[in-house]
Amino acid sequence: MKSLDEIRNEIDAIDAQMRVLFEQRMDCIQAVAEYKYSNHGNIFDQSREEKMLEKNLIQLKNKNYGKEYERFLHEILVSSKAYQKDWIQKKEIDERGK
Repeated sequence: MKSLDEIRNEIDAIDAQMRVLFEQRMDCIQAVAEYKYSNHGNIFDQSREEKMLEKNLIQLKNKNYGKEYERFLHEILVSSKAYQKDWIQKKEIDERGK
């Protein structure tokens, strides 16, 4: 059996990997915001969100984690939409100031 310190070290290593992936994902989210701004797109796309949730939940290997994984994905979507909204609002303010 692993010690608590060993388990926590594993969690720290996973968190470091997740941080890198988070930044990569947010780079993509910014690109999405830029695209939507340039093309007057809506931030919220219910169909896209539903497909993303369904696809990822189906691929989850340990179904015991389903409820928490769905909550995790939902929080990612909330964060992504908030970032897009903030980015677009800042861009609009910057454009008006020119």
